Amino acid sequence: MGMLPDSNADWQKIAQNRPYYGVLSEAAYQDSALSDEQRAAFFESGQRYVNMVLDQCTRFFGPDWRAGKALDFGCGVGRLALPLSRRFTEVTGLDVAPAMLSEARFLAEQAGVTNIRWRLGDDALTAIAQEHFDFMLSFIVFQHIPEVRGQAILKRLLQHLAPGGMGVFHFKYAQVSPRHPAATFLSHRIPGGRMLINALRGKPLQEPHMQMNAYNLNRLVQAFQAAGAREIHTRLEDHGGHWGVEMYIRRGY
Repeated sequence: MGMLPDSNADWQKIAQNRPYYGVLSEAAYQDSALSDEQRAAFFESGQRYVNMVLDQCTRFFGPDWRAGKALDFGCGVGRLALPLSRRFTEVTGLDVAPAMLSEARFLAEQAGVTNIRWRLGDDALTAIAQEHFDFMLSFIVFQHIPEVRGQAILKRLLQHLAPGGMGVFHFKYAQVSPRHPAATFLSHRIPGGRMLINALRGKPLQEPHMQMNAYNLNRLVQAFQAAGAREIHTRLEDHGGHWGVEMYIRRGY
């Protein structure tokens, strides 16, 4: 019997072939190489998102937050890390795909950005051992990690949030209009199911799959409270029937 899909291995293949689409799954970004106009639109969307998130942080928690060290978990090619570098003294971009980090590093060098460190991630968060951050951001990342693994990673991440630090984390929590629920079950839960689905669709048997995993909100709230959060603010989203929630937290002093 075959093994269940490895989300890290899938992500590394996606990063090698379609890095921008892997970060933002829109038709305009499917090509491995983007035009200057497409790349500008891609990063402008990241700037708008970062501006919105930080405005919400000020709204929820007040203006007295420290713009020191920031972490972008699942940074991809730097769509959010580059805008964060304009608002924070130092940014760390963490990702499991070397190809993503290579592209991000190249783009940062082109832009003359020198206050971002690009680090290869693992489940133990080895690359940020002993570090603490004033701000953490993770958007449309955890949904690509199976929940049991993702919950464990989240708990480790929160150990690196400085007292008084803020975090903004996005999770999928429900799928309300699945086009192919049986295919999702086969791909995520049944050994060999991935290859069967690819064969039925006329695709290469080993083509990677972008997992969309839902998280239990009760367990997320427990993780945040256990880490010292005393309030949670939320924004709800709908990505094509994948219902998601952004959870804004601030750790107590």
